Amino acid sequence: MGTKHSIKISKPDDPTFSIEVATGRSVVIIGANGSGKTRLGVQVEANVKPVVRISAHKSLALNKAVELTSLDRAEKSLRFGLPEGSESNKHGFRWGNNPAVHQLNDFDALLQCLFAEHNRTAVDFLTLAEKDRTTPVPTSRLRQLKAVWDDLLPHRVLELREATIEVIVKTGGQSYAGSDMSDGERAIFYFLGQSLMAPGNSVIVVDEPEGHVHKAILGPLWDAIESARPDCGFLYITHDLDFAVTRPAAAKYFIRSYIHNPQAWDIAELPRDTGLPENVVAEIVGSRKPILFVEGERGSLDVTLYRHHYSAFTIVPVGSCNAVVHSVATYKRSGELHWLEAHGLIDADHRSPESIAELAAKRVHVLPVAEVENLLLLPNVFSAVAEALALDPADTLKKLTDKVLQVAAGLAESTSARYASRRLDERLKRIVNAAQDLATLQTSYNRELASINPTEMFEEFKTMFDKAIADRDLRLVLKLFDNKTLPSIAANALGLRDNSEGLMDRVERLLGDATKGKAIRAALEEALPTISVQPTVARTQNDPPSVTHE
Repeated sequence: MGTKHSIKISKPDDPTFSIEVATGRSVVIIGANGSGKTRLGVQVEANVKPVVRISAHKSLALNKAVELTSLDRAEKSLRFGLPEGSESNKHGFRWGNNPAVHQLNDFDALLQCLFAEHNRTAVDFLTLAEKDRTTPVPTSRLRQLKAVWDDLLPHRVLELREATIEVIVKTGGQSYAGSDMSDGERAIFYFLGQSLMAPGNSVIVVDEPEGHVHKAILGPLWDAIESARPDCGFLYITHDLDFAVTRPAAAKYFIRSYIHNPQAWDIAELPRDTGLPENVVAEIVGSRKPILFVEGERGSLDVTLYRHHYSAFTIVPVGSCNAVVHSVATYKRSGELHWLEAHGLIDADHRSPESIAELAAKRVHVLPVAEVENLLLLPNVFSAVAEALALDPADTLKKLTDKVLQVAAGLAESTSARYASRRLDERLKRIVNAAQDLATLQTSYNRELASINPTEMFEEFKTMFDKAIADRDLRLVLKLFDNKTLPSIAANALGLRDNSEGLMDRVERLLGDATKGKAIRAALEEALPTISVQPTVARTQNDPPSVTHE
């Protein structure tokens, strides 16, 4: 039968607060740097038994050979820091009287324990096999570890020797000592070994489970470990949102802030059923700034630009423009996420003035250009980039303008057709939004269909687009022209690699330069929409309290 551990955690406004960790289940606690995550792990270790805490502060160095010892002595060394140790002196021997920051160095003790259990398993089997040749071959913890390690790293194979481990490279058959494993290989071995050697029915507290492990195998690693120890409960303490998402069935909590003295954590369960993706909710809840949902992904150009300009916001990329609109609307409807204000920012994408006004009423703001990349081609921004690269701004801007207008003129028909298609889509969606029954659906359909004229939409846009080209109005062309080749044209005009990546890399570096990037940042500030935040409303008893950070 499973065991449930109720773990009390000091919380400023709730002296009865606790987290339940059951065998066969996992809990994830998410906290930013400085939120007292390691100290929380120390408190959990002190308040629950049996427990194994895998520290974030650890050495992964190991010797080539293991000094063999008995299983009892090896287990005491691993658990308490000394072969004759006990729970009463664990604080001093294992944790150096400072469990929050002590650099744990127990890899050799872990190896001793694994080999001692492996040897005992072999001896017990031989003893039984002498009496009964049909005795099934048991699997030691070390062989369990090897099976998982080999599966996670299929290009490598662990070879178990008498008192050493080696790694064999499958292609070529070369081998190297376990002590020469990479950081990632040793981290996987260490996490596996500590979890497999944990006492039965333990709570396994893992501080920074992502340490040195590639994201591609991070989820499978802990899936395999949890599967191997169904008799244990897992409590993960992390700042890595990507790791948190790999535990979909886990209960999740987040630390808003930490008080050092007296020690306490402002901690709460991650809101559920908000309508937003879990990784987005996890990023939001730790924020004290208003939220700005944007298009793109982490590391993309738009996110980089926005983090420089909208530094008063927590920038949350959610993918497409529709995802931005949905996220803002969902956030506003969620009673669980009420303490921060949320806005959205999307590309112009041929939106009509009516559509832009409707979006603004929903706190979704629209860029002054068709695509975010076009921001870098705006005259003031581009000239500032050219000057930062020691080029003549006027000549470089003329070169850019000539090429952009040439490309735009050649694609005027297809650009106008895309605009008309989007306007048609926008108008037809009104039918769906207005429909409540068959009668209103038919009425709405007849009304909108009667007022839709695709030819008029096409011609109206093309006339405007042709005039912008003829007038050499680069700013208006960039508002109307949604073409992905424009960044490459800009890169070529600046003498950079003839692709968008060359431009993005250089602009990103310039933005981070206090001197060279000053004019670029000023030009972007002039171009980007101003997003005003409402004054903070009075807090309710459910709002996160103001807590002193360490």
